[in-house]
Amino acid sequence: MVRQTEAPLQRIALPLVYLSLGAASGLIWSRTADLSTLPSWHYQMIGGAAPAPNQYRPLTPWLAEYLRYLLPGGSLIGAYYAVRALVTGLTLYWFDRYLRVWFAPVAAAAGAFCLAAIIPFTHFRVVQESDPINLLAFVLAFWALARERDLLLIPLVLVGALNRETVAMIPALYLITRWGEERPARLAWRTAAIGASWALPYGGLLLAYGSRQYYCDVVMLPRSIASVLPTVFVFLVFGALWVLAFLGRRDGPPMLRRALWLVPPFVGLHYVVAIAEEVRLYLPLAPILIPLSWLVLFPEARTAAQPLRRGRP
Repeated sequence: MVRQTEAPLQRIALPLVYLSLGAASGLIWSRTADLSTLPSWHYQMIGGAAPAPNQYRPLTPWLAEYLRYLLPGGSLIGAYYAVRALVTGLTLYWFDRYLRVWFAPVAAAAGAFCLAAIIPFTHFRVVQESDPINLLAFVLAFWALARERDLLLIPLVLVGALNRETVAMIPALYLITRWGEERPARLAWRTAAIGASWALPYGGLLLAYGSRQYYCDVVMLPRSIASVLPTVFVFLVFGALWVLAFLGRRDGPPMLRRALWLVPPFVGLHYVVAIAEEVRLYLPLAPILIPLSWLVLFPEARTAAQPLRRGRP
């Protein structure tokens, strides 16, 4: 199969499409979220008065706080919209680049469009503004692993930990995908370094803001299993892709086959400590579920295998 190449116009047009989709997704968010509560939530966050765990997620509020002064009228809601639109557009662009490790450009773009279609269905009325950057951090982490740029995980996790504690999954992702392929000493110190890049900023936030009471119950499992409805919501966020990903694992690259092992504990953990029906929580699984499903749906579009580890045949 001849590998497709990008025309000059395509190099410009496709990123613009992704930015447009990010803007559209932000518009849907503005019609879904309870924006009347956004200013009070914002000032609690930058004033250090928010409850846990929100107070330990300061990156997005401070970005919006500084960005608002660059906008006409200093609109706070406009700043949050701009952050969400831009970050979502960047996420879709890098998701496309990530999928091109294994798929032709058309199939990679289809995967990015699939993610773009899913994101608006995860918007929730309650204000939770850390989600866009959290998803971008995961997409970039998977891209770095697929391209064997493992050390990029350190700054990614370092910044991501200031936005949401969920990036604690990334050290585990590195460990499971590189197990048996890296020398034990290198695997150990890199895993420790990536883990420390999460623990240090998050620990610093805990020290800076102190212990806070959570705004909801810490253990949410009884609510998550009280009815079948939360599970229906969880299934619908990716739909058939939940099943297709497990069907496609046989032909999948080693990195994705191994990463798939993290899906059940990731979902189970969010049943226990989160509100399961808030399906935005499962978006970090898209870099696993979509490419494995694409192996089933578009096998002819596959153009390359998982990059070989250095020193391996």
